[in-house]
Amino acid sequence: MNRRSIIYGRVSSTSERQNTDRQTYSLTKLIDANNDLLVHDPFLEHISGATPNKDRPVFMDCLTYAKDNAVDVIYFSSMDRMGRAIWEVLESIKFCLDNRINCIFQKEGMSLYLDDGTENPFLAIFCSVISTCAKVERDSIKFRLDDARRRKIELALSSGKTLAEVGFGRPKGSVKTKEKKEQEYAATIKALKRGLSLRDAAKISDVSISTCQRIKKEFAL
Repeated sequence: MNRRSIIYGRVSSTSERQNTDRQTYSLTKLIDANNDLLVHDPFLEHISGATPNKDRPVFMDCLTYAKDNAVDVIYFSSMDRMGRAIWEVLESIKFCLDNRINCIFQKEGMSLYLDDGTENPFLAIFCSVISTCAKVERDSIKFRLDDARRRKIELALSSGKTLAEVGFGRPKGSVKTKEKKEQEYAATIKALKRGLSLRDAAKISDVSISTCQRIKKEFAL
């Protein structure tokens, strides 16, 4: 089809346990299979899906780039990469429809437009159901975590132990000191001191934008 295409990928964790390699690889293969043209490096983000879309800089950059550069398609590995709150997903979909930008969701096998160029009439209903299910699951996880925390606090109070001794919170020594962060993220700090944007500083120092934001705030750069 030779459509101008870009990729948006996201994982929730900033640690090395999660990365966007699988999403990038799989979506690149799909773009090739569809005979589309990848016109920009993948837009990749390490940030929680529960973060409001307006606070996800890479996602907002992706939408802006697509609008300003006549991109035909944005590829997502799944619909929840666009967001987990139903209203934000619908808002992003409306933005893309208003600007004639198609979105392809690999996992769900769906897109904003059908092959004949008409809007997919089932997408709004489908994404509402998917987003609602994701919210229910997220709320369920939060309930279980909050319940586990309450039990740990009660155990600590009843036994006279500290929270750390009953297994609550991070293990001792797992939190990095500011000095250690200063050494580990020296390249990031240097790039930010030079006045580079978050995106450029993150790219040069090979960290995620969310990490770059955290370092900028912590070191008041």
